[in-house]
Amino acid sequence: MSSDLGSGRSLPRSAPLPPPPGAPWQDRPRPAVAVGRIVDTTVVKVLPDEVEVRLVDGRTGVIPASEVEGRAEPGQELEAALLARDDPKGRTVLSRSWALRQRAWERIEAARDSNEPLSGPVTKAVKGGVVLDLGVRAFLPASLFPEGCTDAGELVGRDAEVLVVEVDRDGDRVVVSVRDLERRRRRARERDLLRSLEPGARVEGTVVSTGEHGAVVDLGGVRGLVHRSELTWGHLRSVTDVVTVGDRIEVVVLEVQRSKRRVSLSLRATTPDPFEAVEVGAVAPATVTRVVDYGAFARLEGGAEGLVHVSELSEVPGIRPDQLVVPGEQVVVKVLDVDRRRRRLSLSVRQAVLGG
Repeated sequence: MSSDLGSGRSLPRSAPLPPPPGAPWQDRPRPAVAVGRIVDTTVVKVLPDEVEVRLVDGRTGVIPASEVEGRAEPGQELEAALLARDDPKGRTVLSRSWALRQRAWERIEAARDSNEPLSGPVTKAVKGGVVLDLGVRAFLPASLFPEGCTDAGELVGRDAEVLVVEVDRDGDRVVVSVRDLERRRRRARERDLLRSLEPGARVEGTVVSTGEHGAVVDLGGVRGLVHRSELTWGHLRSVTDVVTVGDRIEVVVLEVQRSKRRVSLSLRATTPDPFEAVEVGAVAPATVTRVVDYGAFARLEGGAEGLVHVSELSEVPGIRPDQLVVPGEQVVVKVLDVDRRRRRLSLSVRQAVLGG
């Protein structure tokens, strides 16, 4: 057989010379054969060691039984590759395994050109990676394993979906990648998610990091930032007082910059602005949150936080705020002023108690 059959190529065969007079049947000329060309055949007879078939041109052919997967049945159609010889009975010899191998090369080359994935079983681990069966041997380097996979043994015996990254039919070499396929699919999910996000939408995500700037939330392939100013309606001392890594939270989309892959989010927008419910003159319970030199901050039950100036803590002058209240103490306050634009409240304990 020509060595060029190893690459799956078909070579035309020259027409044979006419036989000398009286030549035996084995020396009679046969039609020119394109060696390695794949042809359609129909099974005529199944024997223990061979499968006899009929070619479309009426000739009788033979395929070794060992090359026919499963159990062949008369009438079954099989593809097979022509070989450049007849058997002693004058039948055309064909190869089913070689046809399958050529078809495998065609599928692999088409997958490379179209960038479509292929799937096949991982048969064994080798130095630097693993081997897949794609109809021909394919090599998956360890550097292109699935993300997070470092043990080749985890892949052996399983099917792997891969992208073809290198094909050399003459060199009998195929290199594939799982990681490239994962990255492509992740980018596609990110694009789809970015297209679907609109300002005002409520979405769920997982907090993946926190810092002075705020919290980063994974929305399922796209990450967005909840700026510290959008974490809470109240006073924020630390980001981790509101969220921690691993928290599953609902957020509102504020802005989407698709070209820059940036998403701005708000946690506080999932609840009503407590300042909207506060009215001047209202008397309500509150909790002291901080004590400073010039007074104390107190949070109303709705979440709005305001300042009780030292002059509004007590009728008695000259007493320090920390001598009058402590953080966590429950007090009753009267709302003196509401500045919704600047988000400031002026409160009074003195007037709430005295009815001033």
